[in-house]
Amino acid sequence: MSATVLRTGGAILHALSAASATHLHAHALKLGVLPSCLHLCSALLKTYAASGCVATARQLFDETPRRDVPLWNALVSAYARSGELLHALDAASAMARDAGSRPNGVSVTSLLSACAKMRSSVHGRELHGYALRNIPVLDLPVLNALLNMYGKCGRLRDARTVFAGMGVGMRSAVSWTSMINACCENGRPAEALEVFEEMRIACAKVDEVTLLAVISACTRLDCAPGLGDWVEECALENGFSRNTRVANALIHMHGKLGRVRRSCEIFDEMGGARTVISWTAMIQALAMNGHGVAALVRFTQMLREGFPPDEVIFLCVINACGHSRLVSEGHRLFKSMIEEYHITPWMEHYGSMVDLMCKAGSLDEAFEFVLAMPVKPDPVIWRVLAGACRDHGNASLARKVMDQVISMEPSHEGNYVLASNLYAADEDWRRVVEVRLGMGVRKGTPRSATAVSYVEVNGE
Repeated sequence: MSATVLRTGGAILHALSAASATHLHAHALKLGVLPSCLHLCSALLKTYAASGCVATARQLFDETPRRDVPLWNALVSAYARSGELLHALDAASAMARDAGSRPNGVSVTSLLSACAKMRSSVHGRELHGYALRNIPVLDLPVLNALLNMYGKCGRLRDARTVFAGMGVGMRSAVSWTSMINACCENGRPAEALEVFEEMRIACAKVDEVTLLAVISACTRLDCAPGLGDWVEECALENGFSRNTRVANALIHMHGKLGRVRRSCEIFDEMGGARTVISWTAMIQALAMNGHGVAALVRFTQMLREGFPPDEVIFLCVINACGHSRLVSEGHRLFKSMIEEYHITPWMEHYGSMVDLMCKAGSLDEAFEFVLAMPVKPDPVIWRVLAGACRDHGNASLARKVMDQVISMEPSHEGNYVLASNLYAADEDWRRVVEVRLGMGVRKGTPRSATAVSYVEVNGE
């Protein structure tokens, strides 16, 4: 390989795909190509960063005495992709101080992506201001990055402003999808579907990511089962009827909507295209709708077909046992997870086991299980047990549990509400007064937050 060939962009990319970055780096040093060939330096830097070797990428950058804008952008992108926002901002500041270099649209796009990942709206707004002052025309990648950043940082109004300023003709599929996701992630799924309707009217191309965002919005609107048929028609119209990721999302969506039969139909139609995620979605759909035995059957079928179970699968199937009060099966699965598959339980697994025993009325067994846990139980597990004591009228155990809960979270208002209700159910009015006084002292108010709910009647 000659130095001349190494300098050509096509050969560089080909070499990076054919050999490790370390081997190519060493070969280029022997030929004397580095550090004069900035294209090769940038390509190597990006490769090191993509492999997680950010320190090596930085060392290569520091060893390059003459730096251009693409090389600086490669360093900024390396830090941004690794989630090191402050280092990326420091690199951009150093770039601004370097003679002949200044952060451009590519730099800002990388930094905005890091801000979105880190949910840092403060730095994101500063970058927006910099872009408006220093970049004559904000191109589509910058605007899309701004839109995504504001959506991820919970600033939906700013996201709408950026989206409206783009104009219908300028928007790409990424723009529409980012706006749909921004609405979903900020609790506005109905608005997300309105944006999707605008997208269809504008005849914009719907890709896989857009469709997954729309399915997510429909899943959040779990009071409207009719949306399931509508989004399936959208998938069919846009050629995603056999897409595995879309099918997995539809299985989950129909499960959330209570349409288990349709989830099963989609799952069965997938055939050999199923993945572990497909099995997880199917088992979860059955579990959340109370079909514990069917979930166990699917789990057994999954094992027979050679799919290795993971933490999420076990959590779903143990929850299925809890919904159907299959206590012995739940214990067997929990033991199998640890002893046969050598999976370390999460706190959620322990919580599901406690919930399983509580629903079966085995409160003392659940209490002993919690005390014997190899990790410290979190307050949620204790509250589950306390609620079960209330439902089953076990006042003596409830007192022990509530002492544990309040000692762990003395400032959590819900603990005092739960304790007050427990003592009131046992007609222990002295303890009720003590708890309510304690609420006032610790929280400054004896009132808890008011919740709301809604139902759908005849489409309204």
